[in-house]
Amino acid sequence: MFRLSHYYSIASGRAARRNGAAGSHCAGKPIVIWNLTRTCNLKCVHCYASSKARDYRNELSSGQALHTIDDLHDAEVRTLIFSGGEPMLRYDLMALAEYAKKRGFITSLSTNGTLIGDSEADRIKRAGFSYVGVSLDGVGETHDRVRGQRGSFDRALSGLLRLKARGARVGMRFTLTKMNIADLPEIFRLAEDYHIDKIYLSHLVYSGRGSANKAEDITPEETRKAMDFVFGKAREYTEAGSGPQIVTGNNDSDAVYLLMRLMEENPEGAARLRPALERFGGASAGVGVANIDPGGMVHPDPLMSSVNLGKVTERPFGEIWGNTDHPVLNKLRQRPRKFNGRCGECAWLKVCGGNCRVRAQRMTGDLWGADPACYLTDEEIQIEMAHAI
Repeated sequence: MFRLSHYYSIASGRAARRNGAAGSHCAGKPIVIWNLTRTCNLKCVHCYASSKARDYRNELSSGQALHTIDDLHDAEVRTLIFSGGEPMLRYDLMALAEYAKKRGFITSLSTNGTLIGDSEADRIKRAGFSYVGVSLDGVGETHDRVRGQRGSFDRALSGLLRLKARGARVGMRFTLTKMNIADLPEIFRLAEDYHIDKIYLSHLVYSGRGSANKAEDITPEETRKAMDFVFGKAREYTEAGSGPQIVTGNNDSDAVYLLMRLMEENPEGAARLRPALERFGGASAGVGVANIDPGGMVHPDPLMSSVNLGKVTERPFGEIWGNTDHPVLNKLRQRPRKFNGRCGECAWLKVCGGNCRVRAQRMTGDLWGADPACYLTDEEIQIEMAHAI
C-alpha cells in the first residue's frame, strides 16, 4: 500500500521524516487483513477470492474467530482490516469488531457498501471502526457492470454517505481496469463533492476472477496517464491543505514513477523523499502485511492464497509468522530481494521491493519472475537513471 499523499507531503517539506518512518516494514508487527467470509452478494470481475452469493464450508466459527483475536493480540498485532467476500454477510462481524476494539486493536472495514442501511450504519459506528472503505469501481452503470449487479452503485454510494453522516472516517476503493478507467476523474469529483476522507486506487491483480479477466488490465501507457492524473491530484490537495488522502496499491512502480515525476517538478523534493521510500521498501507481502483467510489459513497477503504458512486453529499466529524455515516467507523478507527477468535487473529494488509476485507467477510461471504490470521502461530501470535521483 503506497500512501501517495503522505509521501507527497514529505517531498513538499510539509510532513516530517522520521527514522523507521510510520509504515516501514521494519517497524512493528504486520497489518493483518482478515477475510472473514468468502460469501458475497456481488460478482465483481476482478474479485481475487472468486466469491459468490452462497455459503462456503469450513469457515472459522465465532469461538475460533474470538480466539484468533486473542492470538493476534498475543503476537503483538495491533491493526486489523476485516474484509471478505463481503464481511457484512458474516453474522458475527460486529461482535468480533467490538471485541477487537476492546482488546486495543485499530480496526478497519472493507465492504462493497450495498448492505449498509441506517441500522447497519449505526452498528458500524458503534463498533468503533477507525476507517471504512467502500468499493466504487466507476460511476452509475460502469460500477454496476464491474460489480455484476444492477443498482449496486446507488446502494454503495448511499451506504458510504450514511456512514459519513454519522461521523465515520470513510474512503472510496477503485480498481483500475479498461472497463472503468474513463470514470477515474468522476470518482475524484465525487470524493471532493462529498468530502470523502480517502481514495484507495488499486491496480488489477491476476488472482481469482482477476486472473480470468486479466485482458481487462490497462496498458503501461494508460497506467502512466492515469497515474499522472492521480499524482496531479495529490499535488493539488497537498498544496491546498485539504482534500481526500490518496493511497495506491498493488503496483509499487508508483513509488518510482513518483520520484521520476518529482525530478521534473521538484528535484529537492525527490531527494528528500527517496530515503523515506527506501526505508518503506515497497512490496509488503510477508513483511508489513499478513492475511488470514476464512478458514484460518495464513498467507503472505490476500493475493498470495497459493502460499500457505500455517493455520491459526493449529498453531499460534506468532509462531506461524515467525517461522524461519518457510522458503517463500524467507525470500520475501530478504534484503536485497533476488528476482529474475527485468525485476532482477532493476536498479529500483530498494524502492519498489519487486512489485506484485502474484502477477509475476501468473504470467511467467515463476514466483520470482518479472511483474508484467511494471510500467517503467527498460531505460528507466537502469542504474544510470536511478543514480540521477
